[in-house]
Amino acid sequence: MYELMPNEKKFVQIINIKESGFVEFNFAVGEAVMNVELLLPYRAFIEFCQNNRVSFFTKEQENELLIDNKNWKYGLN
Repeated sequence: MYELMPNEKKFVQIINIKESGFVEFNFAVGEAVMNVELLLPYRAFIEFCQNNRVSFFTKEQENELLIDNKNWKYGLN
């Protein structure tokens, strides 16, 4: 088992589960707005989540991410 950045809290947010069996998701370390969008086969996603001891984004983090994405998209910084 290999855990990325073991001393940091990690989060995932599932965006979509595709018919092909892939899971599209956001992965964040520390804070929600600093995230990457990833795509893994379902089994690899489960293993990734277990290995990294992730939590799902809270509602507050999801709202923070929505606001940040709008700011980037429309330049409202």
